[in-house]
Parts: sequence; structure tokens; C-alpha cells
Amino acid sequence: MGLDLRARGAAYEIKIWDLEDRERELPTGQTGEIGGRGAALMLGYFGNQEASDKTFNRHGYMMSGDLGSVDAQGNLRIAGRVKDLIIRGGHNIYPSRIEALALTHPGIERAAAFPVADDRLGEKVCLAITGKAKPEELLSHLAAEGLSKFDMPEWFIALDSLPLTASGKILKSALTEQAKSGEIQPQAVRYVAKEV
Repeated sequence: MGLDLRARGAAYEIKIWDLEDRERELPTGQTGEIGGRGAALMLGYFGNQEASDKTFNRHGYMMSGDLGSVDAQGNLRIAGRVKDLIIRGGHNIYPSRIEALALTHPGIERAAAFPVADDRLGEKVCLAITGKAKPEELLSHLAAEGLSKFDMPEWFIALDSLPLTASGKILKSALTEQAKSGEIQPQAVRYVAKEV
């Protein structure tokens, strides 16, 4: 089921593993955590079995922290980071997909989808942007681009700038904390499909 690059001479094997059970390999097409093993990979952390146990599954695959899937042709598709995954009422939402679709809107410069705590569902999606797009037009744009109603953001905020790391990556954890503390105040939004 995994992508075996050894057949191509690379001596490295990739498989997709269940997020709930890192010992269970997922079938082709399903998204899970990417794990790899091969001759060029370390065997573990010297003198630190606990760190090795957290990093590797029992099959010897180093868990990357990346989400992805392998298609029927053996192509690996990266879906984002495990730590960025938003779980809304048991449904996995991949922020990278929302962000990529949002960035196709001409009025958006930057976008970050991050979790906002919810008492009933666990988490909901908040979409933070820099740019001029209005919430209603952005939700309609996301729907037109193919985003499922189950993945649609339920919170929105437009900011002058987004918090960044030194290398220029958006700090989603900072946005989550700012929303939690009230430093930023996202507005509730709801996508309503237009009747045809």
C-alpha cells in the first residue's frame, strides 16, 4: 500500500498511517500521517528510548508530522501538518486546503485557517486574512472553488498583518491564543448556498 521508492533506487519507503492508531496503515487514497523508513534514516535517538518511541511506530517508520495520502499511481500528496489539523465534531478539516482556495481570491494577500474552541463540536474553523475580501463573498468564493460545506469557516477576521515566524511562516498558534484571550475578535459567519 505504501510508496516504495526502493524500486526506483532511492532506498526509502513511505506509507500513510492512521492518526488514531499509528500502527495501522491506511489504504490508498486516505489521508493520514506520513511515515518513512530506509537506509538513510536514523535508527532512533541515542540514549533516549522515550523520544524514539514517540517518533517511530513499531514497524520502524519515522512519523513525519505531515499529513498526506498516496494515490493509485503512487503519487504522494501533502495535505498539511498534523498539528494544524482542525477536528470539528469528529470531522477532520485540513487548513492548508482552505488557505490555498482562499488565496485564489484576488482580494486576499495572506490567509490562515486556525481552530477556535467550541463547547459542542470541540473546534471550529476561523479564517484570518489580510486583504479586502468581505466574509460573504469569500465564503461564496470558497464554495465555488469546491470547498465542502463541512469544511467551511464559521469564524472570520480581517487583519492588517498576521503574526509571523522569523522565516515568514504564519504563527497559527498565536492567532488561536489571541482569539482565546480576546486580543482579536473574529466574527461569526455562515455560508448560505444560493438557490439556482
